[in-house]
Amino acid sequence: MPPLGLAQARDAVLGAMPPAFAKDRALAECIGPAASHLHAAYMATRREPEAVSFGTLPARPAASIVVPLYRVLDFLRFQVAAFAVDPAMAEVELIYVLDSPEQREEAEHLLLGLHALYGLPMTLLVQSGNYGFSSACNTGGRAARAPAVLFLNSDVIPDRPGWLAPMLAELAGPRVGAVGPKLLFDDQSLQHAGMFFQRDLKGAWLNQHYFKGMPRDFAPACHARSVPAVTGAAVLMPASLFHQVGGFCQDYIIGDYEDSDLCLKVRAAGYDIRYQPAAELFHLERRSISRHAGYMRGIACAYNRRLHADRWDGLMESLCPAGPAGAATNDDFAPLAGAAE
Repeated sequence: MPPLGLAQARDAVLGAMPPAFAKDRALAECIGPAASHLHAAYMATRREPEAVSFGTLPARPAASIVVPLYRVLDFLRFQVAAFAVDPAMAEVELIYVLDSPEQREEAEHLLLGLHALYGLPMTLLVQSGNYGFSSACNTGGRAARAPAVLFLNSDVIPDRPGWLAPMLAELAGPRVGAVGPKLLFDDQSLQHAGMFFQRDLKGAWLNQHYFKGMPRDFAPACHARSVPAVTGAAVLMPASLFHQVGGFCQDYIIGDYEDSDLCLKVRAAGYDIRYQPAAELFHLERRSISRHAGYMRGIACAYNRRLHADRWDGLMESLCPAGPAGAATNDDFAPLAGAAE
């Protein structure tokens, strides 16, 4: 049997015991250090992505949209079709980042056909390996040329044209560091109206979505407001702030908690985070991560949750002292007093 590569060894460590046995001590003293070391070594093997252009991107884009791709390309036809009928996309730089380079030929063929069909210019950045959601987003963020950058999942599809303008307007508010839209399940119930943090019955911090499963027009979800965090499935930020806080943290393995980590870095830097329901998009959530065997079979989620809590326990407690009841649901929720200016 050939020796395992770094990524395979990391995933083997994460799959070394059933999740039910992955208690804090095992994560802290055994699995965590080994997985962390292997993950860092693997991430250090990255090379610069290769770029493929389809058409000519706008010279001075109002926004850059970065879409990470991993295994699931099924929704690109729908996403690009929705973009193509929106006049605002003429001023947008569209960047796809392929994190499964073995699909390069398939992705190039698909995007070339969509460009020929709709005339929408775009760039494909091909990663040198599968380095995860954070790495793909950071790769796209470094390439983005616009003053605002939107990170958008490939399974997020706008409901109708005109969704980007209210997000950009919200981002223009005083010390706004990130904006998230209303996200809907395919049955038109709410998937996301902002995020908050809540402890489970064992005291572990979980990321929760306001009003998840409620009707699309549920009144409390129809008002723009400050929220503790927003999901990385669709988050708009000033490009300068994204770079200032270091982008998405790449310590999380395979993909989870990077979005809330980024939001907490934004809040710690003294910026507000806003939810804008005038932008409505459908999210067919978690379709790509289900293709990663290491995540589904192992304990990466427990590892990531512990890493996230170790870093942000105090800030999450300050933001959400009593779950949704203690988290903000109105415009009175401001950046933390005393946060960095």
